[in-house]
Amino acid sequence: MKKTLAALLAASMALSLCACGGGSKPAETTAAAVESGATEAAGAAESAGGRAKTVTLGMNTQISTLDPFNGASTGTIYLTEALHDALYSIPALGEELENEIGKSYEVSDDGKTLTVEIYDYVHDQAGNKIDAEDVAWSYNTYLATGNATQFAKYLDSAEATDATHVVFHMKEDKCKETSAVKSVLSGCVIYDKDAYSADSYATNPVGCGPYKVTEFVTGASVTIERDPNYWQTDESLLASAKKQNVEKCIFKIILEDAQLALALETGDVDAVNYVSADNLQFFMDDNGNALDGYTVQPFNSILCVNVSFNMFPDAGSKVANDKNLRLAIEWAIDKEGITNTIMGKTASVSYGFATPLYGDYNPEWEKEDNGYDIEKAKAYLAESDYVKNGSPTLVIMTESNEVKTKAAQMIQNYCKEIGINMEVKTADTALFDNYKYDFSEWDLKIDNNGNRVSLAALYSNFLSATHTSYNGVPTSFNGLPEGDLSKLCDVANNVDTNSQETVDAVFDYYTENAIIYGLWGPINYVAAKDGITGLKVQYLSYAQPWAFDFAPDYKGVAD
Repeated sequence: MKKTLAALLAASMALSLCACGGGSKPAETTAAAVESGATEAAGAAESAGGRAKTVTLGMNTQISTLDPFNGASTGTIYLTEALHDALYSIPALGEELENEIGKSYEVSDDGKTLTVEIYDYVHDQAGNKIDAEDVAWSYNTYLATGNATQFAKYLDSAEATDATHVVFHMKEDKCKETSAVKSVLSGCVIYDKDAYSADSYATNPVGCGPYKVTEFVTGASVTIERDPNYWQTDESLLASAKKQNVEKCIFKIILEDAQLALALETGDVDAVNYVSADNLQFFMDDNGNALDGYTVQPFNSILCVNVSFNMFPDAGSKVANDKNLRLAIEWAIDKEGITNTIMGKTASVSYGFATPLYGDYNPEWEKEDNGYDIEKAKAYLAESDYVKNGSPTLVIMTESNEVKTKAAQMIQNYCKEIGINMEVKTADTALFDNYKYDFSEWDLKIDNNGNRVSLAALYSNFLSATHTSYNGVPTSFNGLPEGDLSKLCDVANNVDTNSQETVDAVFDYYTENAIIYGLWGPINYVAAKDGITGLKVQYLSYAQPWAFDFAPDYKGVAD
């Protein structure tokens, strides 16, 4: 008999649930993880039965807004490609741009302007015609919100020159940065300027994407349905994320890992966006084969889950001015222990603020990263001002999900072993997205970051003082004012000076100064019931159920 999560939960809660029988079968998908992006499970066939009626995806993240202008939280990103179109999209790490609204583009010789021609037949889900003025307005409005973190450091403004052409005026010659063109062209969803409403679009946006919202139940579910009048009718021009393989997608929010897995096992959902290490046994055997009734596929993510230190001293950070304290904390953390205990097969240890998926990752960093050494941690603590300052309690903040909360608690315990007091502070997605930019709220923060182009671009985005500010002072995402690290990031991310050596220099600086500390790179297991023959995820390994492939006899739980 195969083990079932339902049976185990039944025993622990003294309920009577029946375990289902069955053996194992060769996986419909390969056991080895694949890079996330425009990726389908190996062996997945093109749908032969026409468009499916419904698919219900269980997901372990809140959806606080559907409008990226309000801030791109994890839940927002899950649905962005379905609801919205940008000028271009990047399907996977390092891949070339795919056309969406943009038809062609040209970079000026001096790197100061980027000119884009858009298709002349674009309209949104309400039938409003989209022209170059709407594109320019969308970019300028997004910039003004302060949330356009993907391209704010590159772009000064956008200007429509006629109905189908937009000129992007870059900051200086920013087109020379390695990620600038891709980041600008793929970084903003396009709205009709006269229809946009910041309030209503949070739950009912009118975008240009292939699906539109039909129901938003806060904290419970979001339902989207195929737009039969989607503007891009030429299938040869469709970006890979714009398939309409199902009439209706229901995103059901189930935050607790065991309940998420149980929902798939008991037939409450058709697929889940994530299977935790503890629950893989219910869908996959030890050899990586899917159990009878399921399709399972691992996808490597470009994300790096990390601990960043609050480097803004004027906001009350207790670690910003004490490098030895930060080093003591890093050397006290057993990242392999955390990764293996919490994540198991679902992650690999991260060395530095990086994962090996990136082309500019250096394997030598695995020898040079700050490791787990209690004696070295105690020595750094003795050299710090921590005890002299009264051994204050440090605040480590994280989003209130099960995995990151456990990681924060383990870090708290590791630090306690060497005499550092720490308090774990959790916040739901909406609050966390605000608190992480408020440097008065935390001393350490667990978050995850990634970039679709390179580590050089990732470092430039998150470690240089260009994307955000605090009390009027430009800072990095963890409060570091402009200085040596910003300069190193700029050199590494410039096409004229980018090299492994300049990327290594960034690694050396943030490692030697304990600015940010990688924990793990996720390997995300997506699981579905039989009948779903091909799984698809985007560059962060977030499932895209509207683009799944379905067998001819597939029937969704909501049919």
